[in-house]
Amino acid sequence: MTDIVLISLATTPGLVRSDAAFAQLIRDCGAGCEVVPVKIGPSGKLRRHAAATDLVEAVAARRTARKATRNARAVVYSTTTAALLQPTDKPYAVRFDATAGLNRPSGWPSAWQRSRERHVLKEARLLLPVSGGATAALPEPHAPAVRVPIPVDDVPAAPERDITATAYAGYPKKRGLAEIAMAWMNVCPPDGKLVVGGLDGEKANRWYTRIGLLEPAQTEYTGMIPREEWLAKVARSRVFVNASWWEDYGIAQFEALAAGTPVATVPSPGPYEALPLIRDLDPELVSETVDPQQLGKAIEKALAYDDARRTDYANRARKLLEPYRPEALRETVREKVLPVLLAEGPR
Repeated sequence: MTDIVLISLATTPGLVRSDAAFAQLIRDCGAGCEVVPVKIGPSGKLRRHAAATDLVEAVAARRTARKATRNARAVVYSTTTAALLQPTDKPYAVRFDATAGLNRPSGWPSAWQRSRERHVLKEARLLLPVSGGATAALPEPHAPAVRVPIPVDDVPAAPERDITATAYAGYPKKRGLAEIAMAWMNVCPPDGKLVVGGLDGEKANRWYTRIGLLEPAQTEYTGMIPREEWLAKVARSRVFVNASWWEDYGIAQFEALAAGTPVATVPSPGPYEALPLIRDLDPELVSETVDPQQLGKAIEKALAYDDARRTDYANRARKLLEPYRPEALRETVREKVLPVLLAEGPR
């Protein structure tokens, strides 16, 4: 008998990272946790619209969970989508960065997700939103909610900051690669270099061609590299840049803060958990809108930091990250999550 099975939709690197970190928190608290990735299969080609995407992924998650959860005391679904079509007879929790009611457009194409989601969130034994924004967007009535952010690990300091800027753009449209490129073209120092993670040069070139934008000079694309290698580049950077058109959490920004790297960002819509921290550290590094010119000015302000100001930024960031550290979150899981999720009998 397994204590907890985590059904992981694992459709993005961020979800994979979040699920693995949450499972480790459970194990660190003395309970067993098995992560079971959802296998989408050939039907994944049908994911061309939000409604179809949710249906394909929900069906795949139900198929995966049917066997995987048979001997589990409780189940955690890693997104509301993974929970949509699951039976509600076994104790379960739903962990999520955003609800369908928040990140799916209104109207009939998404009506079934929102309707089914309300039932799933009401019948759960526990809800585990990762952010304050996700918690605030819960529909009433709903099961008890315990906010458990994605853990932020220490990022080793670099001996020098020899990279001008880094940005993550694994999904070029969503991550605002066009806005990042235009901002960079306006402010790039003569000896500067922008390192973009999550995609290679060929994929970036196709994106620029598709939208009719000239590829910016002095830009390097890393492709999908090991996380440790990417974090080392972020730690060597003078600024991390974000221009996402929607931000469910901000894992890459949290990692930059952990490295003591100033973050220049647009105020991306969504339950952007990292945004209040970034504003607190320096409001001038947050543009007023999703605008390349304003983002460029924020980048310039970060690049103007001297060593003393960058050290002060890093020290204050370290303090703000304390509630997100694994040791703080283990206490929450031990005291507020496991006793409820693994309790015998109905909730």
